[in-house]
Amino acid sequence: MQNLPKRERSLSGQRNIMHFEANLKIWKTVGLSLRKRADILFLLCILGLPIPAYAFSLSSLSIGTGNDWYTMGLGYNQDDGFSFGSSLEATFDNNLSFQTFIRSYTDRIQSNRRYDEIQIGATYPFLFPAMHNAGIGIVGSAGVVLSGNLGLQTIQNRFHTLIGRDQVTLTYYEDQFKSHPYLALKAQAGYLVSNTLVGIELGTSYTHQWEFLLEANTFVSYGGFLTIRLGYIEKFVEDLYPSQKIQEQRYEGLRLAYVYDGGLFQSSFFSFLGSGASYGSFGLDVLAFKRPKTYTQTDFTFTSGILYNMEGHQNRLVAFSFGPISLETRHTNGPMLNRWEDQNDRMNLGSWQLGYRWEFKSLSAFFTPVVKVSAGLHRFNLQQNYTTTLVEEIRPSIGMEVGLKIGNTHWWVVGNTSYHPRLAVALYYVFNADSITTVEYFKPHTGPWIVMAGIVLDIDHDLS
Repeated sequence: MQNLPKRERSLSGQRNIMHFEANLKIWKTVGLSLRKRADILFLLCILGLPIPAYAFSLSSLSIGTGNDWYTMGLGYNQDDGFSFGSSLEATFDNNLSFQTFIRSYTDRIQSNRRYDEIQIGATYPFLFPAMHNAGIGIVGSAGVVLSGNLGLQTIQNRFHTLIGRDQVTLTYYEDQFKSHPYLALKAQAGYLVSNTLVGIELGTSYTHQWEFLLEANTFVSYGGFLTIRLGYIEKFVEDLYPSQKIQEQRYEGLRLAYVYDGGLFQSSFFSFLGSGASYGSFGLDVLAFKRPKTYTQTDFTFTSGILYNMEGHQNRLVAFSFGPISLETRHTNGPMLNRWEDQNDRMNLGSWQLGYRWEFKSLSAFFTPVVKVSAGLHRFNLQQNYTTTLVEEIRPSIGMEVGLKIGNTHWWVVGNTSYHPRLAVALYYVFNADSITTVEYFKPHTGPWIVMAGIVLDIDHDLS
């Protein structure tokens, strides 16, 4: 069997087919500061990364950070559970990769305790072609998980102080950490249709005296850079810490996820549909600029951005576009600025829209006016003291967006992608907004008119 010699090797020898690296990135969680004893372990991991470089060439080095604030409008962000994290991943040209994942878990609803995790490991994929457009892949991983007090509470509270949020001061179970060796195995079977790979996967992992996991997923991978999963995860924990059982209940069951690799910019997200727990990450591959520029046309566009509404709340935009047609979501959650004195009351706002865009451009234009119309649904959720639902309503909505796209086609090219910042102003009308709530302090967030303005990044992909 021939190993995958480069990052985007396919079943038939072409690129963008069985893209194991992109499929695996959903395992990422992603803030790189630890206190002294964890710093030493983290430094050892980094120093260990160049060791294989004597034999292999480093093809990517990704650094990322993540938070449970990213919900895509689903579930309930309680700023609890898998609260925040970070990642560092180095991949070589033979697809061998080394990873460090950092995770902070809190439970301020039941036990008022917390614990941290650092996972250090290596991953390697194998490919077994069955026919020209189908194959089976096996991905093996091994490493160690450190659990306990790794100093992440200090990082979280410093960040909360910076943004004016209440501190999350919880007791660790013990003032030390434990180490747990782990092994993981995932099998994938996929079939290629044009630029789209569809398939199923089964996976398991065992972390000694910590956790045993089983998962089954169906997936669709488009162009080797965007993978969407729907599957089921079952966990069996060792109950080393009582709140570990609480986290097990939050992060098992039916899961919807996506992972995106835009070369330079990377993103991932998952949501457990039963518990409402979710997490999203964003990262950068610092070696992406070394790749040859091959972009010539746009076949698909991924969009990520930040927009602020009239109440001053930050909304995160994620959109997938084929030509002028887009599927997009905007969301914000957390304490309300007009009720900042009680941050235990939290809102979850989201929208899901189908849009159509016009661009008024010429080949030489550096600034391109953009107009978009859309229709879809808006969600309004209000939680009191984290667990009591005061409002849960969904309403139809329509919208219009105007913007200014910056840069010509080849202004900012990385590999087979072209990046364009865009200034945007959006106006939405929510139907029947008057019947959403009787809670006075929540009414300013429910429309019927919702205005947002901000900056977004369009990433155009060339699949030729």
